[in-house]
Amino acid sequence: MVVPGMYLADRYEILEKIGSGGMADVYKARDHKLNRLVAVKVLKQEFSVDETFVKKFRVEAQAAAGLSHPNIVNVYDVGEENGIHYIVMELVQGITLKKYIEMKGKLEIKEALNISVQIASGLQAAHDNRIIHRDIKPQNIIMSRDGKVKVTDFGIAKMADSTTVTTNAAGSVHYISPEQARGGYSDAKSDIYSLGITMYEMLTGRVPFEGETNVAVALLHIQGEMVPPRKLEPSIPRSFEKIILKCTQKKPERRYGSARELIADLRKVLTHPDGEYVNLTGVPVAANEQTVVLNGQGVSGVRNVRSSGSASPYSRNGAAQSRSAGTPSPNGRTSAEGSGSGMSSRPSETGSSNNRQYAGKNGQRRGEFDGDEDEDGVNPALEKVMMVLGIVGAVILVVVIFFIIGRAAGLFSGGGQTESAIESVSDTMIESESGSDSESFEEVDVPDLYNMTQQEAQSELRPYGLYLSIETGQSDDVDEGCIYRQSPSEGTTVSRGDTITVWINAGETESETEQVKVPDMTGYTYNQAATALSAQNIGIAEVRYEYSDEVDANYVIRTDPAAGTMVDPGSEVILYISNGPEQKTTTMPQVVGTTLADAKTLLQGRNLEVGQVTYESSDSVAEGRVIRASVSQGTTVDEGTAIDLVISTGPAETESESQTQSSYTGTIDFSSLGNPIGGLSEGETVTVLINVYNVSGAIVWTTGNITMGPGDWVTQYTVTSTNGEPVTWEVMIDGSSIGTGPVNMS
Repeated sequence: MVVPGMYLADRYEILEKIGSGGMADVYKARDHKLNRLVAVKVLKQEFSVDETFVKKFRVEAQAAAGLSHPNIVNVYDVGEENGIHYIVMELVQGITLKKYIEMKGKLEIKEALNISVQIASGLQAAHDNRIIHRDIKPQNIIMSRDGKVKVTDFGIAKMADSTTVTTNAAGSVHYISPEQARGGYSDAKSDIYSLGITMYEMLTGRVPFEGETNVAVALLHIQGEMVPPRKLEPSIPRSFEKIILKCTQKKPERRYGSARELIADLRKVLTHPDGEYVNLTGVPVAANEQTVVLNGQGVSGVRNVRSSGSASPYSRNGAAQSRSAGTPSPNGRTSAEGSGSGMSSRPSETGSSNNRQYAGKNGQRRGEFDGDEDEDGVNPALEKVMMVLGIVGAVILVVVIFFIIGRAAGLFSGGGQTESAIESVSDTMIESESGSDSESFEEVDVPDLYNMTQQEAQSELRPYGLYLSIETGQSDDVDEGCIYRQSPSEGTTVSRGDTITVWINAGETESETEQVKVPDMTGYTYNQAATALSAQNIGIAEVRYEYSDEVDANYVIRTDPAAGTMVDPGSEVILYISNGPEQKTTTMPQVVGTTLADAKTLLQGRNLEVGQVTYESSDSVAEGRVIRASVSQGTTVDEGTAIDLVISTGPAETESESQTQSSYTGTIDFSSLGNPIGGLSEGETVTVLINVYNVSGAIVWTTGNITMGPGDWVTQYTVTSTNGEPVTWEVMIDGSSIGTGPVNMS
């Protein structure tokens, strides 16, 4: 279990949990070796027990670690410790593109172009290294505070896809490419498709395909036609719309050949918004085609294609027939393109064979295709094979739906592989797209597993869609091999897909258990303490932090129960770890431009001290005002810090000015103060500063800081000034004013 305060690899200190996804939790951590903050992604426990998954996870993470690009979240390290599999990544301060779109509704054209180019640049770097992301979506794009766009989750999305296509589709179904939705091979062009959907959402504020279930949305990616973005937002340049349409072609070969080609066209949009540089070979020219709408039960609307005002060739006796609900046509066309018997028929043709035109609603032209190989003649034998495959697929889908409904109604009992497979499909069907990185599941109440065997517990949890994690221990309350403890407890509300941890009795125990002593771990690191406690069969219940003047930061102060206490084996202690000495801090006030007296007042009000005061000429700061301080305004400093000040003596004199300027001489007599340092002990000293001011308040003469003992006090000084007639004097001891008076002019 990962908790704040623990270390991974004796290097990464876990600070706090900052996110959670379908497969991993993300923690903010400090890399003490390089003294920087990082993000640590930890694989969830249910995936960590699958050796095949862990192996592929590690391989993919190591491949992603080889990527270094300003538009990719860098992967620094990958490792495993005590069953914890983790990836160490760059910590990016910012928000996801998904949240940014939700905040703004839709993005400006220039902003969307800038973001798109940065995403494509990151993808190109990955593709050049033979790494395919396979889960591009706004949730996996981070907008940093400095305006940099970074793609994250490289390798993990690919791992999920290679393990199970269904899981990947359910998690990112609104951005999935048609080939991924079919469970087929995906490559760099799959990433380009998903980026096209992301650009569509940036410009319109919505995704192109919506449905009541994930399956319905996935089918739309395979066979549906999206509303052109300019219909939703007319301000989108035509060239930008064509780029999106090219990225989101159903067939990969019609998309951009690489992200590099996409970037080249994106950069032309600002200078040539209506240019014809986007090659849409085989793509419909018209932007008013009808859209196929599917719901969770299948097809709720189909395209009604007519030719020259006659009955549709897809209908029997003039009535349009549709294929079975939600089943794609075996030749890849929409579900309306076939008769009720499953036979494929073709639209009527007008014009030449090289440029066929298909009639749309009210007889208007639906669009033109340039050399579309799918619209050429179909081999009859191939058509029959595709028809048979379509029928077989429909039968399989009906059987699966039958078992799902029957199982939900309690018509089937028992387990085995069939029930497990049906449950997997059922779980996928009920998942909903939440718009965040975490998958959303139905809430259920945890059943009571006490005194059950592992097999009985698994059977009990299966209908709830919950996983089982096994721990072993000893108990006198239940038989060997039975559960004596569970977490969460019975009746707790959790989400489908959560894991329930149980403790199974590993064997009989004696009624009287020999107690163990809590070791003294003062000065231990967390890992050292965990090892020492484990050797005594003692666990850690909680980690708490507090200030300590005796123990350095990140080391153990004490435990509760205290060291030396006898406890039962299996008990847990609270571990107290030091934050180091408590040091109160304050913020440096703005003193530049103030008088010395005001600066002292401001500093003392923040529990800061006045350090060394020096003087220099300045052409921009008036005489007697602070030019600068040793600490900048707004800086956080420890209370009691001494702040050095530099005071202006006004503009520097030129040689001609000093020759013509009058000289003023006066006498300082402050005998009225007595001897304010006469009470000092032998060897004790103070800092004395005497300033003389003219009528404007500027300092015209000063002694500077003088160190004096009990017998060094002088009650009279002669002063000379060329910067104005001396008027008053001020005596300060250790930064505090003790008196002022007039200067006696001679």
